[in-house]
Amino acid sequence: MRLRLLLPVLSVAVLVAAGRASAEPHTRTGPYLGFGFGLESVSWKSEDGERDVEASGTLTARAGWALKPTLLVGAEFWGWANEYEVQTSSGAIPINVRLTSTTAAVTVIPGNAGFFLRLGAGLAYGDVESSPPSGVSGSVAPPDSDTGFAFIFAPGYEWRLTARFALGFQGDIVYLGLNDVLQDAFGYGLNAQFNWYW
Repeated sequence: MRLRLLLPVLSVAVLVAAGRASAEPHTRTGPYLGFGFGLESVSWKSEDGERDVEASGTLTARAGWALKPTLLVGAEFWGWANEYEVQTSSGAIPINVRLTSTTAAVTVIPGNAGFFLRLGAGLAYGDVESSPPSGVSGSVAPPDSDTGFAFIFAPGYEWRLTARFALGFQGDIVYLGLNDVLQDAFGYGLNAQFNWYW
């Protein structure tokens, strides 16, 4: 619940900061580094063929180089985790799910302004664990992990608050081509972005 309340509060803070920011020019001529966090809804196909949907917090991180002011190349990390419960006849069984992607990413910034579009492809990883409490039994997915192909599509907008620092938003659409327990995971959400350019 705290994560769901955090994003609206953060959104207002970003808009207020952007409104008060001086009109610093966007300078992207060398290395960049950034991170972000927000809220993501993720679904996957379970072993019974149904699609499970859960919402939780997400973390992103990036590093790379500006080939020119309108084109960045680098690595992008996306991570999501959640704990939920499966009800059985003898009680609830906690399930822990962790999903990550590490991709080579290209960021296009039309006109070297605030709007950007990020595309990436690389490695997906998924992990699920179940830990039935004492005295609780039932049929749940066995612990498992898997790797596969990841693809990200992330439009966003950032405001340059200082000569080196930009604050903004990024919308995430992430596909993780996993098999076994977490089949074809798909996520979308919104997160705040904190980026530095040199």
